[in-house]
Amino acid sequence: MAGGNGYSGTSQIPEVNQFLPGQVPTDIDALNRLLNYQRDIGIPKHRVRWNWLFDVPVGKGKPILGNAGNVLNRIVGGWQVAGLGSLASTYLTLPNNMFPTGNKLEVYGYKYPIQDCTSGACYPGYLWYNGYIPAYRINSTDPKTGKPNGYMGIPADYKPAYAPLLPYPADYLSRSSGTDPLYKFFGGNTVFVTLKDGTLQRTTWSGLNPLRNQYIPSIRQWGLDASAFKSIPITERVNARLNVDFFNVLNHPGNPNTLGSTGMLATRNSGQGARTLQLTLRLTW
Repeated sequence: MAGGNGYSGTSQIPEVNQFLPGQVPTDIDALNRLLNYQRDIGIPKHRVRWNWLFDVPVGKGKPILGNAGNVLNRIVGGWQVAGLGSLASTYLTLPNNMFPTGNKLEVYGYKYPIQDCTSGACYPGYLWYNGYIPAYRINSTDPKTGKPNGYMGIPADYKPAYAPLLPYPADYLSRSSGTDPLYKFFGGNTVFVTLKDGTLQRTTWSGLNPLRNQYIPSIRQWGLDASAFKSIPITERVNARLNVDFFNVLNHPGNPNTLGSTGMLATRNSGQGARTLQLTLRLTW
């Protein structure tokens, strides 16, 4: 494999021919970086948090219902609203069981909505980056029924940034193990090595992959919680505090922070739980 590739974001994939199978850099710094330098993807690259506290302008002495009596004021007056939000950007690890093809790795984000119809049912998602999609699954349909049975909506100029050593050919389904000796090896990393005596030896590639410890920006995750609360005087010594807490107050589903080697972000499932409500009543005396 030869050639180079790059990535226009914050990470750079090594040149395809930088490390041959079974070889590592002789420079100690380059070797240390190859073996040990990596990101902790559990720690966001950026994280922004914010909070607020707001006095609801309702009740005695306030702009709304400022002349409320004692009973009404105990119900509508004295409410406060507080909230806490966060926004984080994270990373994803590139698969280290495939190999760079020489094509530039491109992160599309939400540019290309696609569907995964490989199971017979079509599920929505986005082509987050140009991972490896088997050629026979790209915009494919069943020849008998005409129904989609692959990844639909893949752009015409799509080229995978990485692939197995023996990628699936576009006509894979028309081949058979009886006529194609490579049939059962497609989609894997089996290699055939010619020995000194001229015989051909089959083996599985092993060694340091050029995609080792390589990362790309992932889905930004954000959330928002809020509470409404007030203190209610019952007697001079007894007070009640009522809290209404909303977790994921906007019921924002979010997208999961996981991608397969295809580069598809599946949106069938949510990235966070549904809004939940918690009521709390506390008495102090």
